[in-house]
Amino acid sequence: MKLSLVGMKHVVGSTAEFAFTQEKMNIDLSHENITKVGPVQVTGKIENLGDRIFQAEGHIEVSAVGLCSRCLAPTPVKFGMEFLFKFSDILAETDDIFAFKGEEIELYPQIVSEIILNCPSQILCKPDCKGLCPKCGANLNLGACSCETEDIDPRLAVLKKLIDSR
Repeated sequence: MKLSLVGMKHVVGSTAEFAFTQEKMNIDLSHENITKVGPVQVTGKIENLGDRIFQAEGHIEVSAVGLCSRCLAPTPVKFGMEFLFKFSDILAETDDIFAFKGEEIELYPQIVSEIILNCPSQILCKPDCKGLCPKCGANLNLGACSCETEDIDPRLAVLKKLIDSR
């Protein structure tokens, strides 16, 4: 995901559009229950702002496969985000300006960071997913399990024993 600055590096105000597709990204999102990331589509434009500062802005569209937060079924998920990055080849790297050298800007590290920061916190296979039985682990979307359904707060179990003993 490299952006070439040839022809625009010395022309303030010049712009160039870009589009990339990365079929597979090597990102560990297992803590978010995402097992596969890709393809990732990046579109946008880069502009020479002057003073050797370049601004890249655009959109990232991510396709991934994650585990449903309730039933752990593999679930395809899509999410997108906007980005805006500034780069300079003479300024030291700061919180809002990334350093680069030469005639190309590598977007890959910033794209990976944006994907990690914008990863969905909960993935559901369907909005009304019933999840897993807390006792036997059966997928309740496939049918009811044979577990007893009477739920008693463990703090009140002693009272139930008292009532049953009457």
